[in-house]
Amino acid sequence: MGAQSDTKYEVTIKEAYRHANVYMVNSMTKNMPGLETWNESSINPCPLELYDINGDLLYYEFSVEKEDKVIGRIKVGANKLLGYSVKTFEFGMRSWDPKMVMQKSVEVANNKYSDGEILSTKMVVYSYPSIGSMTIIRDKKTGEEKRIFVDAYTLEIIPDKTADDGEIGVWSFYEKISDKKANENLAKWTESEDFVSSVEKSTEDVGLDIYTPLTNEMLSQLREKSAIITSTKGNLILNVPLYAQSKSYYCAPASAQMIAKFYGVTHTQNYIYGLMNDGSGGACTNTEQLNYYQASNGLNKPNSYLDNTPTYSEAKTKISQSNPLKSGVTDHARVCRGYYDSYGVSGQNALYINDPANGGSTYWEEWDDIVHTNYIYVL
Repeated sequence: MGAQSDTKYEVTIKEAYRHANVYMVNSMTKNMPGLETWNESSINPCPLELYDINGDLLYYEFSVEKEDKVIGRIKVGANKLLGYSVKTFEFGMRSWDPKMVMQKSVEVANNKYSDGEILSTKMVVYSYPSIGSMTIIRDKKTGEEKRIFVDAYTLEIIPDKTADDGEIGVWSFYEKISDKKANENLAKWTESEDFVSSVEKSTEDVGLDIYTPLTNEMLSQLREKSAIITSTKGNLILNVPLYAQSKSYYCAPASAQMIAKFYGVTHTQNYIYGLMNDGSGGACTNTEQLNYYQASNGLNKPNSYLDNTPTYSEAKTKISQSNPLKSGVTDHARVCRGYYDSYGVSGQNALYINDPANGGSTYWEEWDDIVHTNYIYVL
């Protein structure tokens, strides 16, 4: 049974903004890789609101800005049922325009249902981490409501059906949260709030305003006040290139292309797809993906294998052994190329992800509250 978003657990924009600032300050103070150029930046307090396909608010995406340019983004959970507050640190600006995406889904809806009435249009996470626009239109004669989904990057129409293995579709993030997990997540959000409040008080006591752009001098002062920031157990990032998937169902070939390049092998996504897919077309199943990694005319890593019970510690071990891995979430493949212990609350860990979706992006992703489905270890 999936968790139901309850208004009493909603996180306000003001609360989310506080958490985004404190987590950013904490991570910059600890020299988190990727945030080296975020000094003297600030967070725009007006976020992009991203919804679940069930219509409930899911994330606030804040832009990190420096010299009037967007240099990164921070996703914060919009509901306490999602657990620890800050979900991702993403690098660079969006490769798509929300207004254009929503206009496209309205256009598609009107063309498909000319007698319909548009009820709403929202930016949604339709199949984490894939983002798009959802337009709901109602037939004026029958009263029947239909949903139209359009991918943010490709502007392709996404079928309104359950995303099954090897098929593109949509799924609700909230429905993946069990009642037990929801209760655990509420406690984790409280940990985040306690952490944020503690950092705010500590910085105020030493006369620092963390809601202004952080200068190098301020960062040095914060590092001297070691009690203000959480300790770091360890981190490591492998040098894996980022490639965007060239087709909507090419996330697995694009991920394999990245891993292959790390090992000095250059193959096109079409070539990789030809080895992975059995000829049926569409997305590649997890078993099919192994074909490329193991084949002698593929990456030639015969000891590669699928793990359907992924853990943070397993990813950390493989990265420590200089082995990037395929990181699977529901119906999507990415590459895990790094780890970071305790980037926020003590014990709140993150993986460094190369994601081929949405034009290709790199980000730190909080481990515990994401629906991880599998790893493929390339050995």
